[in-house]
Amino acid sequence: MRRLLIAIVLLAARPALAGDSAPAPAAPDKAARKIEIKVTEDGFEPREVKLKKGESVTLVFKRETENTCMTAVDIPKEKVADFELPLNKAVSLTITPKEAGVEKFHCSAMGMGDGKLIVGE
Repeated sequence: MRRLLIAIVLLAARPALAGDSAPAPAAPDKAARKIEIKVTEDGFEPREVKLKKGESVTLVFKRETENTCMTAVDIPKEKVADFELPLNKAVSLTITPKEAGVEKFHCSAMGMGDGKLIVGE
């Protein structure tokens, strides 16, 4: 019985094997161009960002106010939903637009903010 308890304790305390854990989130692409977007009481600044189709870019969001509903952002065409925007902390999101055109982004809570990614050829 004692050996069984020791074996159970040792198995529970062992380090996780490579296949045991969920995959880590993708790190921002170091080669991607970085674009800073502030969240202020006036909304996203800048409101429009120009990109090229197929270009990897890292959007660096920083929410600078509590007086906003923009505590998370959605970019529907990039399949980004509820990307958290903590107060006074820069958070990075790397995307690669696959189509030319306008991709809107907005707050997750109320669809406000009117941000646009202008994607050219």
